[in-house]
Amino acid sequence: MGLIDLDNLRAKQFLVVGLAKNCSKSIKTDIDKIQSALKTFKHVQWLVIESDSRDTTVKKLGELEREVENFRFTSLGTLRKDFPLRTARIAHCRNRYLDELNNNPIYAHIDYMIVADLDGVNDQLTEQALLSCWARDDWDVCTANQRGPYYDVWALRHKTWSPNDCWSQYRFLTEHGLSANESLFAAIHSRMVRIDENLDWIEVDSSFGGLAIYRRKALEGAQYVGLDDEGEMVCEHVRLHAAIKAQGGRIFINPRLINTGYTSHTKKLLLRSRVRRQIKALWGAVITDPVRALVSLVTPKDIKG
Repeated sequence: MGLIDLDNLRAKQFLVVGLAKNCSKSIKTDIDKIQSALKTFKHVQWLVIESDSRDTTVKKLGELEREVENFRFTSLGTLRKDFPLRTARIAHCRNRYLDELNNNPIYAHIDYMIVADLDGVNDQLTEQALLSCWARDDWDVCTANQRGPYYDVWALRHKTWSPNDCWSQYRFLTEHGLSANESLFAAIHSRMVRIDENLDWIEVDSSFGGLAIYRRKALEGAQYVGLDDEGEMVCEHVRLHAAIKAQGGRIFINPRLINTGYTSHTKKLLLRSRVRRQIKALWGAVITDPVRALVSLVTPKDIKG
């Protein structure tokens, strides 16, 4: 890892983009957290694309536009009728910020685009984590890691770790005799490994993890695609990253770019881990003190009269 040239980095121009839907209660907290992590950078603009909200998200975005410097948002209204499949809607919204980047003159001098999920998944993001991305300069896309297990395996492509679409594999396994739980573990949970933040960067064909930084040049000619050739839903990041790789771009997971801990996707793994520890502790108690172990299994609700 090299030294970070802070003076050069402060002069760069950043565009932070993200999608918003039904997040009126949390959007300001998310923006504030990301903004705090970006305090090193002098030139930061924001562009949020909203659609299909049924709460007061549009009103809250309007307030943020007045409160946050260089903050803009665009509402695309209700897209569900035109794009009934979720990933197609998401890809359409993401392509809107790419279109703005490429065609709006106010973004003509942007050097980096930061794509951030605005659903609370960047709650542990820090200035130091972001700056760690510039400890090396051989990347075109730098993506996040978590203190809990790595959760975003649908967007992940790595020839050894995750070579295919995890949900496609899940469907194949369930169709060929495995139970839903067995298929879920084999296709999805087994890929959710914990990446120590002191490890070296991991080069991948695709990754996201709720936060990704793109060199502007890497995005030339790239688009999000949310459906495969058969019209089935796929993760919209994968085709974008395939286009970047086709141009010689390099995509990495930066283990130090920590943005959160456990997520809604990995909390089941946390619960399973706790249960295993409890069983192990109980089994040890059975061997050393069977009477106490039996008593520990009896809770007040089990005692009647």
